[in-house]
Amino acid sequence: MIDIQKWINFWVFLFSVTVLSYSGHGGQSAIVLLLTMLYVFIAKRKESTNLTLHKEEKIFLYLVFVFWLLQLFGILYQPEGYEFENAREQLRSFDYPMRWLLLLPVFFLLRRYVIDWRVMAIGMSIGVFISAAIATYEVYVLGVARASGGSNHTIPFAELMVAADLLLWMLMIYAWNNGNKIISFILLVASLAGFYGSLLSVTRGAWLVYIFMIAIWLLYMFKRGFSGKVRFFSAPIIARLLLAVLVFYTVSQTDQYQVLQSRTVSTINDLSGNNYNTATGARLIIYQDAFKVIKQHPFGIGTDNFSSIKSYGASHAHNELLNLWVENGIQGVIALLLLLGYAFKVFYKNLNHANDLVSVYSACGLMLIVSYMIFGFSQAVFSHHQTIIFFIFYLYFFLAQISVIKKQYVLEPC
Repeated sequence: MIDIQKWINFWVFLFSVTVLSYSGHGGQSAIVLLLTMLYVFIAKRKESTNLTLHKEEKIFLYLVFVFWLLQLFGILYQPEGYEFENAREQLRSFDYPMRWLLLLPVFFLLRRYVIDWRVMAIGMSIGVFISAAIATYEVYVLGVARASGGSNHTIPFAELMVAADLLLWMLMIYAWNNGNKIISFILLVASLAGFYGSLLSVTRGAWLVYIFMIAIWLLYMFKRGFSGKVRFFSAPIIARLLLAVLVFYTVSQTDQYQVLQSRTVSTINDLSGNNYNTATGARLIIYQDAFKVIKQHPFGIGTDNFSSIKSYGASHAHNELLNLWVENGIQGVIALLLLLGYAFKVFYKNLNHANDLVSVYSACGLMLIVSYMIFGFSQAVFSHHQTIIFFIFYLYFFLAQISVIKKQYVLEPC
């Protein structure tokens, strides 16, 4: 007889590996977890404890459903002149929005069982190692100027390497504080590998997140009361900072750094010379075209329909909120901000929870939301399969695990 909890742990582990390193990007593992929830619902009903949703979960799920409904409306209706060319395109536009709904059974599954945090952390580490190794091969063997690693594009690769770096950073500290020195070391190396991978992608916008990472870390320590277990200058933190400087210095001595330097100088020169057609990948021109459409259609032109503007052949606006506004209108923007804002509130509230794992998962949740908000300034992060499934899965994971661990903590306080 299969141990259902070990089974779920295995597939969470596999998802954490493949979402960063494999062409399916975790989709297969997510489907298995979804089917597992169906099995649990049918076969394990009598074994279930009280699984009533509490107020915070209900509000969050309502917001997810409202956001999905608004995207569904944009699939079924487009203003005159922006209709989908055929039924196939319209059906394809269901793809990304459906992830919010299809992964909800995984959320319900993860709020029933406590997942070993090491499973997720080690899985993510392996995924980072594989993806960073692919990127290294691309740059130093194939001679590619900008690596894409385990992704199909350089920008999502960089964003996920940075996001994984931040999450592994927090889990590294948790492992160290709880006496798991070997795991802490593995997560330290994996965190550095993520940082290194992002450098090989030469995607500068993603690195802004590191500034906000410091703010969240200070907030985490403040909420934890600067206790003996939570210190700013603990061994893994000092090691991580020093090694990051070393990694950056090493990369700066290579030809890859010249690509980064030349792209940065080129962008500055283009902007100073009012050459907006090439500055920042023509993003400013795309933004201008997007605002023109917004003025004409403030309630949107249809989900996944930005390409109908035909702005330099762009499939999205290179800005998440602007892209959402064009496609799903101001109502879509408000719904997403409410959804993310409420999740942020839940994570912030639990930063100082007495259970250390709840606290660190809350910090990870904040890191995840803030990093995607920063990515969203220069990229439509929910318009790529890999970045959207990574975000939704781990957003659901952290919220669900916080819920079940808190319930267990109340029943069996430490």
